[in-house]
Amino acid sequence: MYGVAADRFNHVSFEPVTTPALRLVVEPAPGSTAGIYEWRVDTNTGKEVANAPEIAPTETFQLDGDALVWTITLRNTSTQELEIGDLALPLPFNTQYNADKVDTYTKRLIRHAFIGGGGSYIFWQRTNGIGQFLVMVPQRSSGLEYFDQGMAGPGGGRGVFRAYVHAAAAGPEVVGRGGKWRLPFTNLMLAPRGRPGESKTYTFRFRWAKDYDAVRDVLYQEGGFDVSVVPGMTLPTDLTARFAVRTHNRIAQVAAEFPEKTVIRDLGEKAKDTHIYEARFSKLGENMLKVKYGDHEYLSLEFFVTEPLETLYKKRAHFLVTNDQWKDPTRWYDTLYSQWDMKNQILRSPDDRDGGSLNPYMVACDDTELGKPAYIAGKNIVYPDQGEIDSVEAHIRKYVWGGLQQTDKEPYPYGVYGIPNWKELRDSPRDDRTGKKHIWRIYDYPHVILMYYNMYQVAKSYPQMVHYLDQDGYLQRAYGTAMALYTYPEQLDNWRPYSTGTYNELVIPAVIRALEESGKQDQADKLRAKWELKAKTFINQKPNLWGSEYAFDSTGFESTEALAKYSMERLRDPTATDFRAAVKQEDAEAFLEEQIRLNLSCRGQEPAYYYLGSDFRGNAGAGYTLSYMAQMGGWAVEDYGFHFAKNPIPYLRLGYASYLSSWALLNSGTPESNFGYWYPGKGNDGGASGGFEPAALGRAWLGNKQVHGAWWYDGEIDLGFSGALRSAATVVSDDPTFGLMAYGGDLKRSGRLVEVVPKDGLRTRFWIVRGAERVQITLERDGYARDRAISFDDSLKQIAFELENRGGGRHETVLHLEGLPAGSYTVSVNGKVQATLPVEAGQSRTIRAAIETGGPTPVTIERK
Repeated sequence: MYGVAADRFNHVSFEPVTTPALRLVVEPAPGSTAGIYEWRVDTNTGKEVANAPEIAPTETFQLDGDALVWTITLRNTSTQELEIGDLALPLPFNTQYNADKVDTYTKRLIRHAFIGGGGSYIFWQRTNGIGQFLVMVPQRSSGLEYFDQGMAGPGGGRGVFRAYVHAAAAGPEVVGRGGKWRLPFTNLMLAPRGRPGESKTYTFRFRWAKDYDAVRDVLYQEGGFDVSVVPGMTLPTDLTARFAVRTHNRIAQVAAEFPEKTVIRDLGEKAKDTHIYEARFSKLGENMLKVKYGDHEYLSLEFFVTEPLETLYKKRAHFLVTNDQWKDPTRWYDTLYSQWDMKNQILRSPDDRDGGSLNPYMVACDDTELGKPAYIAGKNIVYPDQGEIDSVEAHIRKYVWGGLQQTDKEPYPYGVYGIPNWKELRDSPRDDRTGKKHIWRIYDYPHVILMYYNMYQVAKSYPQMVHYLDQDGYLQRAYGTAMALYTYPEQLDNWRPYSTGTYNELVIPAVIRALEESGKQDQADKLRAKWELKAKTFINQKPNLWGSEYAFDSTGFESTEALAKYSMERLRDPTATDFRAAVKQEDAEAFLEEQIRLNLSCRGQEPAYYYLGSDFRGNAGAGYTLSYMAQMGGWAVEDYGFHFAKNPIPYLRLGYASYLSSWALLNSGTPESNFGYWYPGKGNDGGASGGFEPAALGRAWLGNKQVHGAWWYDGEIDLGFSGALRSAATVVSDDPTFGLMAYGGDLKRSGRLVEVVPKDGLRTRFWIVRGAERVQITLERDGYARDRAISFDDSLKQIAFELENRGGGRHETVLHLEGLPAGSYTVSVNGKVQATLPVEAGQSRTIRAAIETGGPTPVTIERK
């Protein structure tokens, strides 16, 4: 690029300085004889200070109605052609979070930046999620193509987010150091002084927006693009994406990166300037669509295409059992699920921590290990596999009970050891909180509780497939571990677990119900008292909801939704006299709304697969996306949308996108794709990544250098996959933009009936969300038959489906019905009336259906 330029400049950036001034810094390209030039306007005196003779920049800020218009003009004052490699916009806002609630809620911001060509935008919001939001919209020929978060020009500090209009110098330099970037890099050529093209102007408009819908309106009104995508931008090959593009720009083409592997249909305009498209992909991995418009401008839409969700669930569990688990009786960590290194195709261990880059706990305990058996057990509730169940039981028997966890005969029954690993702590000479009594980390316990509870469900449904404990034994372990959670952290470390949200803790109400159903009312009451104390603490004492594992963290937003939901249910229960006396309805509602507002504020809505639905941490999307909380917190968004939102549509859209999002981190594929996009090879088929690096080159959670893409260790991602197990559903929604549609399924009309083929991965939950209507049909075991439609008429007078037997043998399966219109229903199984159900408005009912051993069993629910 430099050969055509008489002089060249590597980097131009506008930035703030500590003195009251605005400054333009021009860095020379490598090999150039030019110096570092500076131009600035002192905001006290208004005088220009400049030493850049070849370039005359002008910067203005002007009000235009309710918009602030930022204009930057670069003019060549020399007699030679001038090339600018980079034009970067450092945008320093206060994202230095801390533990102070008032300070963090009111004085700190979360940045949402979409770098996607001419359709780019950035908006900032306070961490409390309350408007106004500040929206920045690039104007024509001012789109953004790259970002980094490093040095903010000469003399600047690290950590300032920079968005690039041109990155032809910085981008290739990073790529040359091993980085990766998917958008093209451009430069700017300025003609000699006095000739056409001697200058170039860039314009950015800033507007306030009161909420997320208003952000979309600002994007549309200011010449940008308001994009909506369903069901998400991580998309299985057997599902179809629809996306709406609302813009004043004339769209010339939607171009696929792989046209021979992509089918795009233009479905026309739904409303003025709102164009609807449908896309189906067959190439696994990253797939970019470019919405082309204007003078060679584009909006990028980045999708990630996976195998069908059912395949992903099964591959992951199989991989954990065959690749991630140590099977060596000579080692103290026999049956441990450790860290699979996809880069080198090696199972790491406490004896091999990749040259020390893995901390000891990462390979032996904590969230990285504890989430894996819980996920395998959860998957086996739905798709039982004897080898996988045996693997989890061996892990519990050999590694957990009496090792990682104290037995019921030890000094601290059911206590769970923390870092660095249970072996070192049990062998420690220190009989205190740093040694033998290091059983106080609250975050460890819920994963173990979930593992036991899931195994309880496996044992309940498939008693012939468990050999270590029966259902009562696993339920007792879940209860004992739950009580230990609410006892030892406070007893040994003065850490009260009642004001901190943890992940997987939402299992506690399910354990309480199981205890009650098993006749263990005394234990249920004791555990309920602990859970209700936590709910009361969150509602009445109003702790900082950002404070979880870190001072500013998204890890609490699964349990906060569970606590809020539980509280709302208890306030409707006339028997919950103690709880109703301690908690006011308005306070519970305020907590419900606060926690979902904060959850949304750190959740990506930008139209790229590594942002849409992902949680954002302290780096506000500039690093580490698609964490386990993408799917765990996404469950909360989906759940709120179904049960509480007056307008469920935006919550269903974002919640389902969250559910799909982190499946982009599962390294799976076909023989034709060499078994994985991120780390090819059959040995990695079913491996997973713990997170995603959105920058061209950054640092992963483990500190390793990481290019744009998925990490090579799985980290804590199986916690997220457990969240996916809770979120998976086929959801029929009457969307105002996309019409009647199905998330996680294929929908069509057949005469008076709507027919939906579920493809959500589990096929155990079916929802209908239309206006105020909320219908759920959930199976405790078995599943809706593969490739068979669930049908219903518009009045919901008749609902019909077929069930497949997943456990073998003739048995009964339990169906939970919620939200059916009031009336009297008959339930027919295999053509025979099995039950008559009177249903009142808002009433939940349970039915049992006898499942045969042959083909699918037809079930019809019909209102008289």
